[in-house]
Amino acid sequence: MIDLYQFTIDTLVLSLDLILASVPMMAVGVFIAELIISFNITDKLSRFSRPITDYANLHPDCGISFMMAFVSPKAANAMLVKYEREGIISHKEMVLAALMNSFPNIVMHWRYLLPVYIPLLGLTGLVYFLILTLVGFIKTFILIISGRFLLRPRDYEICYVEEKVRLRFARHVKNALHSSVKPLVHILKISIPVLIFVAALINTGAFDIIAENIQALGRYFPIPPAGFAIIAAQFGSFIAGASVASGLMASGTLSSEEIIITLIAGNILTSVTRGIRFYGSSYAAIFGPKTGAEIQVLSIILRNIIMMIVLGILIVLW
Repeated sequence: MIDLYQFTIDTLVLSLDLILASVPMMAVGVFIAELIISFNITDKLSRFSRPITDYANLHPDCGISFMMAFVSPKAANAMLVKYEREGIISHKEMVLAALMNSFPNIVMHWRYLLPVYIPLLGLTGLVYFLILTLVGFIKTFILIISGRFLLRPRDYEICYVEEKVRLRFARHVKNALHSSVKPLVHILKISIPVLIFVAALINTGAFDIIAENIQALGRYFPIPPAGFAIIAAQFGSFIAGASVASGLMASGTLSSEEIIITLIAGNILTSVTRGIRFYGSSYAAIFGPKTGAEIQVLSIILRNIIMMIVLGILIVLW
């Protein structure tokens, strides 16, 4: 029987941890987006991203958000919400652009993945990272083509301002802080309840149950028996998965090819629990529960389809 008092305390403590880990980054992201707008950097960025947005029938400002995602994905998505709220882009454009913003996020993951995979797995780890990057590129390419057919072509006029009134840096900061209040309040109203709900799910063991059921699907993937230890560890973290894979490769239990195939299979299987956690701390907080779920589900489905095709090709080739 669940001790309701202890459960409540544990949930509140975990909620506080999640809030402290997520909300400050969201606040920084919103501020950065507003600061970029205040400095009018968007004009310059539009020139570089215009070919992509033109082909995909997206508003040029979506290209600015895409480039911003290389620096801060949360700031990039906050910009999209702002554009939709102001009527600059449609809901469909926002969803498509948000899905495209996941590619820069994957590329910039080298800061976290490579320092783990290369020391532990060497060239095998690098190849695995490059495969993940390739999947992200294919996904983005498909989305660009989709925009070409799903969105109605429109003419957008962008006036590049050559001479601007120069303001002091402090004034730009003040403007950004002032304009950040409204979107940040909107985000906090959604993110805090969602993060508390996620914390409650974690404490009830919901994620563990999901993970156990999904792990059972591993038997449908053509991976060696020893590979299940890697997949089980991946449900904990990618570091744990890489560590187990390193030991199995060093002992000669699994070859480099088997390690890569197993890591890809594990990435597919863990995408659901990983997506739910990320949805609660990011997409739902920024886009709202309904739109956030729409974006997250579409992202997971599209990425997993591509991952399974790549996995099938590697199995045939190897």
